[in-house]
Amino acid sequence: MATSALRAAATTAGRLSRSTTVVMGAENGHHVFRVKGYSRAKEIPNGQYMTLGAIDVGGHSWSLHYYPNGKTAFDAGYVSLFLSRDGGGGGISGMPATYRFGVLGRDGKPAPSFTNSVFRTEGFSTQGAYGYEKFMRREEFEKSECLKDDSFAIQCDVSVAAVEPAGNEGLAGVAPSPLPPAVVALPESDLQKDLAELLWSKLGTDVTIEVRGETFHAHKCMLAARSPEFREKFFGGSTQRKTAVAHNIQIDDMGPEVFKSMLRFMYTGTLPKMDEEAMSAMAAGLLAAADRFKLDNLKKICEEMMCERVDMGTIEISLVFSERHHCPKLKAKCLEFLNSPGNLKAIMAKDGSFDLAKKNSPTLLLEFFMKLWLEKGSGEPKLLN
Repeated sequence: MATSALRAAATTAGRLSRSTTVVMGAENGHHVFRVKGYSRAKEIPNGQYMTLGAIDVGGHSWSLHYYPNGKTAFDAGYVSLFLSRDGGGGGISGMPATYRFGVLGRDGKPAPSFTNSVFRTEGFSTQGAYGYEKFMRREEFEKSECLKDDSFAIQCDVSVAAVEPAGNEGLAGVAPSPLPPAVVALPESDLQKDLAELLWSKLGTDVTIEVRGETFHAHKCMLAARSPEFREKFFGGSTQRKTAVAHNIQIDDMGPEVFKSMLRFMYTGTLPKMDEEAMSAMAAGLLAAADRFKLDNLKKICEEMMCERVDMGTIEISLVFSERHHCPKLKAKCLEFLNSPGNLKAIMAKDGSFDLAKKNSPTLLLEFFMKLWLEKGSGEPKLLN
């Protein structure tokens, strides 16, 4: 089914509740949007959205945009929500505003688990949208009582600072603040797209990289600029060594798909769009590659991806990688997961529990079980064989 048809079938901007009140120089409004056909909306690809409808507050029309499969590749397992405004209201380019999104529970009130804190921005522009890429994790939401009969409701609260027209007296005799200067809209940069085209077109490439039978073409200067490891390989050391690696490199400790994703990140700063399953499978390999080639930003992204996916199926590999690649945030997440009695009991009941961790990270396991024993304060520590 076409995306446009899915959008039409999946949503109804139901005007279930609406109020607008002027209080102390601010205009507040809230509106409830109902999403029908949640399952069908999930067919909309990652990065694409539906506009659920609009609410008028402060002389502006505020539109709520719903990304059923996340706004970016990193948000594929999440619902993203963003708010935008039109250019009305006296032509103001940026204005103070606060907003909050909340999924309604069965009691008709925003459920705390799926409601963000009130967020304020001093310059809500018409040039973009503001919101949350990881508003709520789909897996958790689908288990909640907020989703009923394949539909749910989102409440959007907006508060806008009142701005008096130029030349009029302000509220309570206070002179109005001057209008902010006009914002000049700059065209979006083509650099990312151009560098991606440079990579895949192979124009001007001067090095080939063999990765388990697959050949990649790249530019030494780009690789050296992004990675200290490549910089040393191409331009460090003796002339004889540099000549030996001048035109061809062989890499055998990672798969072609992992290297291709890393190469794309080095050129564009982005990763390819992937579904949740592919992203989960790719995260660990990418983290290892980023650590090897000293790509700190990519390593942080992959660590965050792995933190979000720590569960019964990934805990052991996550624990090992947190130690091997020096990822303190991932380590803390793993230990937090294991500290749950139910999780630890379930893992210990499995055949071969902790075999991978015992082989690769025995010190970390010892640290955890000693800490657990000290916290419990009873019995003798029983270390794994």
